Amino acid sequence: MVKALYFSYDGLLDPLGQSQIVPYVSAISAAGHSLTIVSYEKVERTKEQIKLMEIKLQKIGVNWVYLEFKSGKFWAIKRIISGALLIRKLCGDLQPDFLHLRGFVPAVIFQLSCSRVPFLYDFRGFALGEWLDIGKISPSSLLYRILNRLDQKAVKSTSGLVVLEECAKHLLKDTYDVPNVPLKVIRTCTDVKRYTKRKNVHNKKRGALRFVFLGGARFPYRPDLALMLIEKLIEHGIDCNIDFINEGDHGIIEKATDLTSISKEKVRILSCEHYEIPDILATYDCGIVMVETSYWRRVCSPTKIGEYLAGGLPVISLEGIDAIDELAEKTVCVATVSPEELQGHFQEGRAQQILSFIKSIGVTQKCQILAKDEFDLEMAGNLYVELYSEMEAQIL
Repeated sequence: MVKALYFSYDGLLDPLGQSQIVPYVSAISAAGHSLTIVSYEKVERTKEQIKLMEIKLQKIGVNWVYLEFKSGKFWAIKRIISGALLIRKLCGDLQPDFLHLRGFVPAVIFQLSCSRVPFLYDFRGFALGEWLDIGKISPSSLLYRILNRLDQKAVKSTSGLVVLEECAKHLLKDTYDVPNVPLKVIRTCTDVKRYTKRKNVHNKKRGALRFVFLGGARFPYRPDLALMLIEKLIEHGIDCNIDFINEGDHGIIEKATDLTSISKEKVRILSCEHYEIPDILATYDCGIVMVETSYWRRVCSPTKIGEYLAGGLPVISLEGIDAIDELAEKTVCVATVSPEELQGHFQEGRAQQILSFIKSIGVTQKCQILAKDEFDLEMAGNLYVELYSEMEAQIL
């Protein structure tokens, strides 16, 4: 069994941390591996929240060291420096067999720490490419050249790799000098056992169709396009409303709502705890995923897809994400729309087509079966355990 240092730039108390980090480290720890987690937690988190997470991690045998996350350019530089110093110290004190680097920023910070320890690069998405797409960084800048060199070096030097989708594996190999190391495709999954099996939700006699937009609303997520969809459906006589369940982007959603003709009572902006999601999703008819696509972002794996399907909700998504487009083609649980039809002329027949999709016979059960087959958290946890064992055989 290995002793690993797990490094995440995302906070364990963030929704993503609770859904995509804690469950996976729990599975890895349960397999007998020794884990210490380093994460960045937002300064707004309360002492009570921190304490409860510490207790939760102690129960599964995982140690936790966290750094503060404050917004702003000065604090970003401080985060990188403090992270590099902490990783260097922990590598010396703990003598881990390898580091588990969750994403691009931890990979950069680890290299800046000058620590010489084998590592697993949990690649996630093509962060640097996405930054180029949105103009966050210039391809001619010195910063880009430095980050690109560090990213290329991280992939070339890693002892193991994780990508989110099969299509991401192909893009990775087209872009980087990928070594012959253990590589797993592990998409963002959900604990399907937390969602109760239920009858087709649309058999109930009730009023308006209820849509839900779960998670982040900052770019590349497009709450404005979700609102356009609702606006088009209402224009074509379909009685519906939408709830946004979101932690910190309420202002963005409110501004997007103001630009539509939708009446205020048709749009709600809510917050909830992560553990409440299964029960909350049971009250809706359809989940919406609107992620702006790009050359690099098309291989992403939106967390909310598995959550919607596990809750028995058919999904309407913006086209252009490879994995979603594939599900739309192969299953009756996912449908896609284009930005052009949302922003332009939306035929009445298209509105009725969407209504029939949502109300199709047996769709609830089909969605939950698909979630079990493709997005089961237990399956993903087992893949991480397999990867740790493969790396142990290679390194030790």
